[in-house]
Amino acid sequence: MRTSLLAISAAYVMVAVLLLSMGFSSRFKWWVKATAIVVTSFFFVEVFFATKSLLGWPGTGQLPARFQLLWTRVVEPDPKISDPGAIFLWVEAVDENNVPSGVPRAYRLRYTKPLADRSMKARDEIMSGNPQEGTAEDLNGDEQQQGEIKQAQDQSNMENAQNGVAANLDLEMLQNQQHVEFRPMSGPVMPPKN
Repeated sequence: MRTSLLAISAAYVMVAVLLLSMGFSSRFKWWVKATAIVVTSFFFVEVFFATKSLLGWPGTGQLPARFQLLWTRVVEPDPKISDPGAIFLWVEAVDENNVPSGVPRAYRLRYTKPLADRSMKARDEIMSGNPQEGTAEDLNGDEQQQGEIKQAQDQSNMENAQNGVAANLDLEMLQNQQHVEFRPMSGPVMPPKN
């Protein structure tokens, strides 16, 4: 992981040095050179944020449709520091035969009380030695579920307003909302015996 990050950084440094050396000796106007320097600097910042996932930060994208829950952490909203809260899940995708992929990923979900309760219950089951399986269904298509989400968002916004928590939710987290459920992990699907 660190090797990848160092290689990406070294590549951008080489491009910047090449661009600067060509810029100093070229006959371009000063504003063309300045624009090239600003654009190159912008890409340094862009690469930093694009490679955030390489550094171990939790993703805010879509959860796999089926996964094994490895661990969860619930961070409740804190009105003192205007934190809307979050639910962190460490999951491993599961294939059609109920076999984990072997590549765990961390995800950050928007805090809701029902999801927090389900996550804590699943964590307690994991601590008891009962592996947990999770499912994540997209909520974009179902109007009833969209209504439930809207109601939950309104309730969350009201609670946040009452508690003085700023509603600074991550836009990507709102767009990638999924209905997440947990249940005991079923064993791998075995081929039929003769």
